[in-house]
Amino acid sequence: MSASTTATARTSRKRPLPEPGQPDKFNAIQKVCAILRVLAQRSPLRLTDIADTTSLNKATALRILNSLIEEGFVSRVAGAKTYELGQEARVMAVGARRSVDIAELAQPSLLRLSERSADTALLSVRSGVEALYLARSVGSHPLQPNYLQIGSRRPLGVGAGALALLVWLPDAEIEAVIEVIAPRLAKSPRITPKFLRERIAVARKAGHTVLLDAAFPGMGGVGVPVRDDAGEVVAALSIGAATDRIRRRETELADMLKKEAQVLARAMAQAPKNVRSAKATS
Repeated sequence: MSASTTATARTSRKRPLPEPGQPDKFNAIQKVCAILRVLAQRSPLRLTDIADTTSLNKATALRILNSLIEEGFVSRVAGAKTYELGQEARVMAVGARRSVDIAELAQPSLLRLSERSADTALLSVRSGVEALYLARSVGSHPLQPNYLQIGSRRPLGVGAGALALLVWLPDAEIEAVIEVIAPRLAKSPRITPKFLRERIAVARKAGHTVLLDAAFPGMGGVGVPVRDDAGEVVAALSIGAATDRIRRRETELADMLKKEAQVLARAMAQAPKNVRSAKATS
């Protein structure tokens, strides 16, 4: 098993620091959100790690952390120089889960997919120009894409599920997304704007996405959109596995995913009005 399939990818959004003498284009709220986001993904963390991952200097990160501690959204780990989410953040998470539970509705589908495929089944939603992974179920095959964790974020198009969230957007919006994410595609050199446009055209004809050796060598995936009762894409279901396993079973996996996408769509339509979609817009 290669190191790329076992190491967890850095999932937070890396923002460049402003050039000397130039104003910081990221406002205070964005800085707070960046810190909360990285703590939600990986914690506890040291100040150095938080500053590095968010591209904030240590003084700024420490000042924000102290304010968040005062408000109860962050806490220091007793006996360690690390930080984690505080009680107020946890209360908000519980409240959000009561009203937005597409991840819970998707669990039966994810379990069936991982059991039948023996691979990793994932649920993702759109968050701006990124895909956010909300839930997963790991199958029995020994080689799994362990870099895909709950809470992970990837640019739209980088991954089968992330691509499924992009494919069925209006053309003008797709072009805008590609323009924004283009500088971040350097981490996945096989995925270029041209490559994305080609895969989008193929996926629209097939009704599902497939990526092989694109985001990570030796790994691939198949993805499908999940639509609400108005026909809008609100999430994606995908299966990640070794490339040879995807190549041999693309049609079979796509059919499984499409069936479960319909099951999930029906579950969302039948759920109470306040328990519908977890589509992210941040």
